[in-house]
Amino acid sequence: MKLRIHKNSIRLRLSQREVDEISQGNPIHELVEMGGPGSQDFGYHLVPTDGSEEIYAVYAENQLKIFFPLHQATDWAQSETVSVITPSESKLAILIEKDFQCLHERPGEDESNNFPNPSA
Repeated sequence: MKLRIHKNSIRLRLSQREVDEISQGNPIHELVEMGGPGSQDFGYHLVPTDGSEEIYAVYAENQLKIFFPLHQATDWAQSETVSVITPSESKLAILIEKDFQCLHERPGEDESNNFPNPSA
């Protein structure tokens, strides 16, 4: 899972395996090991939930948790739809999308589990 934060928006890009995990109700997470003196690691999570009808985020104790309604995650995973996004009136824009293989190979980057690029 890749994370991009820009101003008041968060974007998550998921591989095929990660999309499958989320659609089965399993949370996924990543950890950024900061390594500096006195620093704390940063974790980010995508958590399927039955407790909400909308995508939302919570940040506490160096953990960013994005909650994704399970029924929406399952529908999205089984469709050709590339991305889901919070409604335009939301204070924080959250975009969750399927990660495609790049058109040009990047040395040292394994994209074998990414979705085939439709432009290839």
